[in-house]
Amino acid sequence: MTVLCHFGPSVYGGELYRYLDESGTQVLSGHLPPEATQGGYEVINDQTMVVIKRVPPAKTKKQLAEEARLAKIEAEKQRRAQEQANYDRILLATFSSETDLLRIRDSQLEAIEGLIKLAQGKIRTLRQALIEYQNQAAHLERNGQPLPQPLLNNIQTAKTRLMNNQRYIAKKRQEQDAIRQKFAKDLKRFRELR
Repeated sequence: MTVLCHFGPSVYGGELYRYLDESGTQVLSGHLPPEATQGGYEVINDQTMVVIKRVPPAKTKKQLAEEARLAKIEAEKQRRAQEQANYDRILLATFSSETDLLRIRDSQLEAIEGLIKLAQGKIRTLRQALIEYQNQAAHLERNGQPLPQPLLNNIQTAKTRLMNNQRYIAKKRQEQDAIRQKFAKDLKRFRELR
């Protein structure tokens, strides 16, 4: 490999630069051209010819993208670890025993069950009212009388309320399932931490 040497006024500063030029030839020079910084270079003591510093080549876009991707993954891992540590701290501060944890779970489930029973009672009442409205409508139709708008409104309102209460119950059942799952996870983690 050919080495080109170029010593300019900066040689008296005590440093030389070794780099590859655009043709791949190694150059030893007293100054570093801007284009040489992209390929990496070495700073050498001009008295001892010992390498003082190595500057690696500039990273490619692909390398930078990969580093950014890995940094993002690492940041996400650290965020999750911090979240878990916070969660663990709160779990241990909230519950002193498994019994406490299960008691809170059961009280939450019972509270929701109470709301479900309330909605079920409304459904029974609405069904009974709907049957009465429909019987009135059937009686009027058998007698060839037109159905009054208030009666039609009552039938529609009862059907809508029935549907809303059934949806409400389904939603509350989902909440109960979510509570069971959350507390099962909490109980497992609580046991691991104890």
